[in-house]
Amino acid sequence: LFGWPFFFAGMFGLHENNKVKFLKRPHFLHVSRYICFCKCTLMKKELSLVHNYAPPSQEFSHGRRNPLLVMAHGYGSDQYDLFSLAGELPGVFHVVAPRAPIELPFGGAAWYSLNFDDSRKFTHVPEALAAREKLASFIKEAAEAYDADPENVWLLGFSQGAILSYGIMSKYPRLVKYYIPLSGYIEPNIIEPVGDTADYAGIKAIATHGTQDQVIPVSWGRSVKDFMKERLVEYCYYEYPIGHGISPEGFQQVKWWVDENLI
Repeated sequence: LFGWPFFFAGMFGLHENNKVKFLKRPHFLHVSRYICFCKCTLMKKELSLVHNYAPPSQEFSHGRRNPLLVMAHGYGSDQYDLFSLAGELPGVFHVVAPRAPIELPFGGAAWYSLNFDDSRKFTHVPEALAAREKLASFIKEAAEAYDADPENVWLLGFSQGAILSYGIMSKYPRLVKYYIPLSGYIEPNIIEPVGDTADYAGIKAIATHGTQDQVIPVSWGRSVKDFMKERLVEYCYYEYPIGHGISPEGFQQVKWWVDENLI
């Protein structure tokens, strides 16, 4: 099963190839949530993308269906890294962490190819557009397959996963209600025109970025502010003195934001 990677989920930080490394002190998973992780293989459905699944360990308020949390990893990572962080969040979520469709020769997966030799062609645009559609379709599939509330979908993405989340928001504003893009930026080639700002009513987002990020410069990350303002999205943006990763302080801010918006 998936026990040990998740049991040490609190000691996290994602570096340049998006693999887990440990920062500061551990924060162990809640036992009830950990048990749910261990049972998840028995409840996982066959969907269009390989994924990990953990069922909710708590009922949602007022008898409503539980929300869905989709966790989209970054380049070179897999369906385990972000999934291991879900135990730090409230147990009301159906948690789904898909594996990106492109297998990399050195291990891990990617949503789309990157050209590291030419910054002008950094993103393989056709693959990125295809990935946006695959992830959007997967979110719809997962909500239906796991009987989650389609009106209460959350999308947490890191790096490539965050970049795709902005693309999804631009094209399918009704698909996800709460966005948590971490260490991403606006890739203009996968962003649709604003259209009617009323379509974005009710969407909320929290974004974080490292001021020492050498993979996606913080100046790129700050571009998300204009993206949000143009669409009148209610958002928060925070920076932390780290590289390309998730700091404990940043994730604590995310946890507070999630608690505030779980209504």
